[in-house]
Amino acid sequence: MHQARWMARAIYSLKICLLQSQFTISAKDKRALQDVCLFIAVLYVKPWLGCSLAVKAPNQDLCFLKRHKEYETVDKLISKAALSKFSQHLWYLSEEIAVLSLFDDEVNEDMSDYLYRKSLSDFVSVKSTNLFSRLKIDKNFLQRPVSTWDEDVAYSEAKRKVLSLRAVNDTAERAVKLMQDFHGLITAKEEQK
Repeated sequence: MHQARWMARAIYSLKICLLQSQFTISAKDKRALQDVCLFIAVLYVKPWLGCSLAVKAPNQDLCFLKRHKEYETVDKLISKAALSKFSQHLWYLSEEIAVLSLFDDEVNEDMSDYLYRKSLSDFVSVKSTNLFSRLKIDKNFLQRPVSTWDEDVAYSEAKRKVLSLRAVNDTAERAVKLMQDFHGLITAKEEQK
């Protein structure tokens, strides 16, 4: 589902759940609504709020996918559906983009994240350095120990560049959704839209 449209539905679900005393809702629909709201609150809100930073996207996507798998213990049906849908949107775990995680302060050399026994390093290859060339980043800091990167001028400059990158797809989707909602509030007449 288109992310911006999904989030609009998620927000409406949360509103309905909070204001359910004002509606007549069947027990079955109430339970389904609560299941969706639990999923949103437990799994979806944190990554959605942080998804605009491209540097955080690879690790965030990997951790998000892992949490979906763990969510099977809460609701196997929702976990399976969410994993199926989300696994179609893992472009930040590609060989070239996963290297952005080098500049994410939440990722460190001792981190042992496994997605079905995988870590971010499993998504990095020789092709990953193509990103450095495209962004005109000096990659000499890669030859030094990770613990010294913060003092390295090349690393600091590279980090400054990549921290300014935004996840354009997310920003565009949010803008489109906001404009659609705005037009819908102004008029229902197609010729006025």
